[in-house]
This record gives sequence, structure tokens and C-alpha cells, in this order.
Amino acid sequence: MVSTIKDSGGDRVKRSKGFILLLSALVIASGLALYKFYPVLEALGYNKSISVSAVKLFMTEEALINTMDEKAEFVYGMGGNGWRFSDSGIFVMTSSLGLFKNRVALIDTENTSHSILGIKVGDNWDSAVTCLKKRGFKEFSHDMYTKGNVEIQLSGGSKISGLRIRIADPAYKDVQF
Repeated sequence: MVSTIKDSGGDRVKRSKGFILLLSALVIASGLALYKFYPVLEALGYNKSISVSAVKLFMTEEALINTMDEKAEFVYGMGGNGWRFSDSGIFVMTSSLGLFKNRVALIDTENTSHSILGIKVGDNWDSAVTCLKKRGFKEFSHDMYTKGNVEIQLSGGSKISGLRIRIADPAYKDVQF
């Protein structure tokens, strides 16, 4: 009778190596997915600090049109479409490709009852800039502040007359219009 002896230590090593390999692949895949979809996560995070009627970043064009109480003026754009809500003082852009395809990627308001990151039209320019810097935004130009894929643009003089928030979609990184 021939007896067979199993090498249980070798089997454990093989299983451990397989587990480590699988875990490594999952970590890499998760990292790539997070990198690719990070602008969407940013948009959803910033939505908590946007009070522009019911408009939110990453909402679909259909939801945008159905949410507003007024008819939108459609504005063709390069790289997306615009929707102007004149009565509300809102202009919204949707993207035509990438992660934000047919979704809100830009919100612009001139309405004093709206706020973006706690800044309202009519606020003092210096206090608005201080607010942005406290949130980690860096000055890109006199009226543009950036953090990650998010851009905030202020309009006006000593008082804010317009606010804009935009998410830069990586799909447009090398696109020139």
C-alpha cells in the first residue's frame, strides 16, 4: 500500500500568494476606478454647498428641465449645451462627452438668493475670496479659484455680481475648440 503525504505547508503558501495577488488586483482596480470617477465624487460632494434653485452638479439634462419652474432657453455650445433660465438668473452647461455627458458640469448664477460654497451674489469680494481660500481653493487668476477638478469663478468689483462653479471633466483635457 502506497501512502500519499500531502504538503499542506506548500498548499497554504500557494493559497496565500493567490490571495495576495487577488487583493493586489482589487486595490489597483479600485484605485483606477477612483481616479477615473473622482470628478463625479467631487461634484456630488460639492452639491451639499450649492443652493441654486434645485440645480445640482451631475444632474441629467432631463432632471434639470423637469426640476425648474420656468422654460429654459437652449444655447448651443462647443463641447456641450447651455440652458438659460432668465427669470431665475441661472445659466447651466451640460457636457457632450466624458463622465458628464448630458449632465450638469457648470452652474452660473446672478441671483442674490442663490449661494455656492456659502458665497452669495452681493457679498463682499474680499470675504468671498477668504471663504474660498479657507476651503483650500488656490487663486488661478484674479477671478478664478481652483481645487482639484473644481473651478469657482467670481464676477464683479468690490461686490460679487455673479458666481460660477464648474467641474473639469478629464475627457476635455486635450480638447481644443
